[in-house]
Amino acid sequence: MRRFLGHLAFYAGLGVLISATGTPVARAAPIYEIAVTITDLTNAAQSTSFLYTQADPNNTSVTDININAAALDAKTGTTGVDLTNLTATSKSLATGTELDATVGFTMAYTAGPKAGTPSTDHYVINVQTTHDTYTLPPAAAMATLGTSTSGSYTFTTAGNTQMSNSYYSPTNTANDKTDGHAGPAAITGGIPVAGASNASGSSPTVSTAIAPYLIPYALTNVITIDITGNSPNPTSVAAASVTTLAGAVPEPASMVVFLTGMPIPLVVLGLLRRRRRAVVAG
Repeated sequence: MRRFLGHLAFYAGLGVLISATGTPVARAAPIYEIAVTITDLTNAAQSTSFLYTQADPNNTSVTDININAAALDAKTGTTGVDLTNLTATSKSLATGTELDATVGFTMAYTAGPKAGTPSTDHYVINVQTTHDTYTLPPAAAMATLGTSTSGSYTFTTAGNTQMSNSYYSPTNTANDKTDGHAGPAAITGGIPVAGASNASGSSPTVSTAIAPYLIPYALTNVITIDITGNSPNPTSVAAASVTTLAGAVPEPASMVVFLTGMPIPLVVLGLLRRRRRAVVAG
């Protein structure tokens, strides 16, 4: 009996360790970055792309990404889509990991020969945020990946859209949007025609299953805005955000392993041995 309890303690410690940390792997420094592409469809699909990482000198946040306005002006002032804010936040708890991204802009030229004038061109703005080497929540039989999005628009035109999507990478690969990996259907919402007052809206959360759920992993989300500037005045203003949430959903069998630290066959075997001994003793 004492030997069995010793084995039980060993497996319990091992099970909790595995459940909390997953299979040990060598990990490099996490990748945490935002990539932006602004494509002007009116002017022969002119495109401007740039990347900001957490380590960028223009990042004003210690733990996340918050790019200062001067840097954004330098990148986008001549495009007609002047970014006013670009942020990402990330937090991990035992119950789930969340990755958020937000972008705001005015449709105006702040630099170059057209400086000081609003833009009336048709644009596609793509913001892709990624973070790898997540280890929470602990590994489980399955999990869910949720996406929600919101937008706020002033002086915009009809027929514009905002789309958001999220991706889970079981191979812990940043910017991984491989077909077959978990990613719920994109959320698409019409951008309202807004007058002097602000128009805004948000979506419910769309979820999809992740099975098997492995750690470490990477999350990536994307905001794509298709928008045409207002003509001739005032300037169109827009803001959009997306939230990606990965949360574990333990199955009953997984809970037994986590609580006892033992594989199911060992649990059953131990119970059978105890029952056999009780019968013999009786």
